[in-house]
Formats: sequence, C-alpha cells, structure tokens
Amino acid sequence: MKKPSSIRAILLAGLLVSSSLPGAAQASRKSHVDERNVRASMQFLAGDAMQGRGSGTLFERIAAEYIASQFMQFGLEPAGEPGWDGKPSYIQTVTNTRFSFDTNPTLKTGDLTLEHGKEMLIQRINADNLVGNLQKIDIGGKASAGAAVFVRVPASGASDMNAATQALMASGASIIMIEETPAIRGLWAAVSARTLSYLVTPESGKPVAMVVLGKEAASRISALNDGTRIELAGKLAPELRQQTWNAVGKITGSDKTRAAEVILLSSHLDHVGVQENAPGSDKIFNGADDDASGTVAVMELARTLAAGKRPKRTVIFACFGSEEAGGHGSRYFVSNLGFPKDQLIANLQFEMIGRPDAKVKAEELWLTGYERSNLGPELAKRGAKIVQDPHPDQNFFFRSDNITLARQGIVAHTVSSFGLHTDYHRASDELKTIDFVHMTKSIGSMIEPIDWLINSDFRPAWVEGKRP
Repeated sequence: MKKPSSIRAILLAGLLVSSSLPGAAQASRKSHVDERNVRASMQFLAGDAMQGRGSGTLFERIAAEYIASQFMQFGLEPAGEPGWDGKPSYIQTVTNTRFSFDTNPTLKTGDLTLEHGKEMLIQRINADNLVGNLQKIDIGGKASAGAAVFVRVPASGASDMNAATQALMASGASIIMIEETPAIRGLWAAVSARTLSYLVTPESGKPVAMVVLGKEAASRISALNDGTRIELAGKLAPELRQQTWNAVGKITGSDKTRAAEVILLSSHLDHVGVQENAPGSDKIFNGADDDASGTVAVMELARTLAAGKRPKRTVIFACFGSEEAGGHGSRYFVSNLGFPKDQLIANLQFEMIGRPDAKVKAEELWLTGYERSNLGPELAKRGAKIVQDPHPDQNFFFRSDNITLARQGIVAHTVSSFGLHTDYHRASDELKTIDFVHMTKSIGSMIEPIDWLINSDFRPAWVEGKRP
C-alpha cells in the first residue's frame, strides 16, 4: 500500500477527524459511546497514513500527539511533562537504548550453527560475542554466573517466562535460551526482521542475551551435555538511543479524602509499523485491533467520564508507547508516577476489543487474570459484561502493559475480546476486520461499572497466592 506523501497530510487528517463531523461537540456530552466517534478515531489511528504506528517512530509520536489533543478537547487535565510554554502537557517522552547488528548473528557449538531469523530469534542483547558453558535448568531454577542457560519449560507452559528470564539475567547468566511458543512461531518472520534492526537492551548492565530457539533447535541444544561451550557471535552496530511517547491525562477526584486514590485506564498506542520483509505486497501492519481498538476505548471512556460529574477518586487515562518493543512506555510511567505507588489502587488495560470472541457469549468481554484478584468479580456484580479469560494457555495476563504494574503490587488486569484471530501481528489487521457495533457496545458496557469504581470505597486486592 502507498505511503503518505507528507506529514502535513496526516496532521490535516487528524484535524478533520476531530472537527469535521456535524454535532461532534454535542455528541461528546452524551453519556453513551457514539459509534461515529469510535469510527473516526479508528480511521485515523489505524489508517495507512499512520504507517502502523511503529514503536519509537515518528508515526507513534503523531499518534500520541493526536490522542493528547483529544484529551485536551475532552477537558482532561494534563499529566505529562512541561510543554513548549513551560506548562504541563499531555505527553511523556521516554528515552531508551537499542542495538542493531551489522551482520546476521549466529549461535554456535561444535558443528551446530543456528542463524537469527531462521532457527532462532535474539530478543535482547548488549554485547558482541557472548560465550558460556551450557547449563540446563527447569523454569525457576538458578543459573551459574556466566552460564549459557537452556530453560526447560513444562508442557503445560510457564505462568511468567518474563519474570523467570529477568531473574536469570540478574543471576549473571551470559546467554538465556528458551523454546519458542505457538504465539512466537505465529509471528516469527515479522519479529525476526524487527529484532534484527532493533534489539532491546537488557536492563542488566552485564553482558547478556536472551534467545528464542525454534523447536528443532531447542531439541538439539537440549540433547547436548551440560558444560558444552556455546557462543553467540555477531557484530553490534553502535547503540541507538530512541524515544517513545505516552499520552496521559487525568480527572482529579472531587472528594477530599478519596482524591488521592487513583484508578488508571490504559492501552498501548503503538504497533509494529512497516515490515519490508513481510510476505505479500502489503507491508503496513496497521494494528487496527492491536491496539488501536484498546486506545480508542480509553479515549471514549475519557470523553464520556469527563463530560459527567467529577468522580470522587482521581482517574488517569494513559496510552503507552513501545509496548510492542518491550513495554518501555508503561515501565517509565510506573517509575515516574509523581505520587506514592500505593495510591494507584487499580489498573484496567484495554487490548484488542475490536472483534468478538466466539469462546464467550455475545457482547461479553474477558479479563486476564480474572481469578487473581477480586476486581473482576466486583465489576461483574456492577454490570460489567466481563468473564474469565477463555484462553488460559496463552498467558495473556503476562502479555500486556498491565503486567508491568502488577509486578509492582498494583491490581492490574487487561480487558479484551481477542479470539485468537489469524490477523494478529499481520498486515491484515486492518479497519475492514473491525466489528464496530461490537466494539462500541463493549466500550459502552464498561462505563457504569467504571463509574462505580471511581466513586466507591472499594479497594481491590489480590487473591492469596495469586499476586504475580
């Protein structure tokens, strides 16, 4: 598909979205969600002109600025950094470091050579050549300093691979190898092309890499003896410092004692951008369902709640950048709250609500980690059409920005209706696949339960033993 001829065209499109609809101002004061508003924002965020809102790209920034402008029009208070005039804005700018390779890297041992993008994927790395002796451990096991660790995951899967690999990085392992999951295999080509250009720096300052092995490669590594020398070789280009952007607004609570309590409604605004190596003629990964749909949900909740009576509790609306590249936006947000962390008492992340899930009843949404806290059941009692995640094997609770906050002790879940459709992380995730009736009703169904939450005395809590 054609790329936009100029940024001016994109900005003009954004202005048309917010101003060309007759009666738009009147619609924004209604207490329900208008499908016209949903369509307008979706057409801007997920249209070809936005080039897939790639993490850390100019198009991601334009998306953030567009959302920020809408937050301003809705009457939200700015909750971001100082703007051009020195006053608070609706934008948070986040700087992160990434690496790229000059040459395609390989993992070698004896006569076995694995290439990135073919038999393996390198997800994180911060050094050119890494060497370690093979150590095979079970999930949750401890690694020896400098080891090349192969993590054995049970057939039932692991509840939080990310936490396990973070622990291994902290332990001093040099190379961490895990077997691919069905989700990773489904988007192998796109991920390999993207990570070859931008490899996320591990948070550990020690030389370390995290590698995903294809099933055959994992089998061959698993058959090797402990102590076998493993080498990950490839010439890194100079580090690249990149930015990502969050759009953040708020409504300060009206109650003197309750205003300090914060409810966060969030989404991620980025997707994977343009993938030149993707098969077929369409290289733009529009990300209509993932996650323009969730972002528009946050925008419409902001529009509706701002038009009503000011809630007792403070509500923050945040659309995070670079979720697809490692959750950089949400990690920055939770590390720079500007208020005590224990005042952030609940987070609802909205992710992929553009199509109904056949595994649940019509008009139902599901909540990741429903059984982990009492938040979902309490919202359901107040009319929320949310049920338990029907895809527990996919571990969705750990696959969106909510997990960043949950690991900090904040009760945080994701609202979704993703039915494992085949357009996930493909160029075919376009506007024509969105069920706008379902999406509009889904957003509208959450208004009254959330209105109860932001005005109630209820403070959600983790179920014993279920906190991540």
